Amino acid sequence: MIITIDGPGGSGKSTVSRILARRLGVPCLNSGYIYRAVTLLVLENGDSFEDHEAVSKRIDGLDLTFREDEDRTRVLIAGRDVTDRLKDPDVTPQVFKIANDSHYRKLLVELQRRCALPRGVVAEGRDMGTVIFPGADHKFYLDASAEERARRQHRDLVRKGHPKPFEEVYAEVVRRDAHDRDRAAAPLRVPEGATVIDTDARSVAEVVELIWSTIASKEPQLRAEASKHA
Repeated sequence: MIITIDGPGGSGKSTVSRILARRLGVPCLNSGYIYRAVTLLVLENGDSFEDHEAVSKRIDGLDLTFREDEDRTRVLIAGRDVTDRLKDPDVTPQVFKIANDSHYRKLLVELQRRCALPRGVVAEGRDMGTVIFPGADHKFYLDASAEERARRQHRDLVRKGHPKPFEEVYAEVVRRDAHDRDRAAAPLRVPEGATVIDTDARSVAEVVELIWSTIASKEPQLRAEASKHA
């Protein structure tokens, strides 16, 4: 079973996808972490984002693994845990330089598709249901207002010890949205046939249950399990 969860940054995709994947017993693919990991490597090695040859080599040699902890997904590059660096202030504003480049995205497509084999996957990102897995069994699109998403990201930065003015975080959210929706390569769109869920006034648990019940209504083998959580 392949389930895609798309949406803009801060809409709740990562947390919801991880919980859902754990309940289903399948891997969780966080495509955003892949783009952030490449961005981090480029920054650490002093490469230019415009140097396609150098960055392509980074992607070709990417030794990336995910490890599920109790409450989060940890990301390792060549065995080095970089989880806490991926959303640092020097990384986040640069991610679009990888994500919006059609050459880099093409190199990363097959890597992402391999994550669905052989058990299926819950894949979250901005083009999971439109480009990476257009034939997914179940598609969802999570959305929230820019203000709410900025508040969530601001709280996350404060918690991690990287406080920034809310106005600056909000401006970054709006700018990233524009990059995601206007880029030529795999722009952010609601996938055809996707169920759209507004997460502004919903808790993580409520969103998870809504997705679970939607899937279970179409998958007989999950209906009994869904009733246990009703």
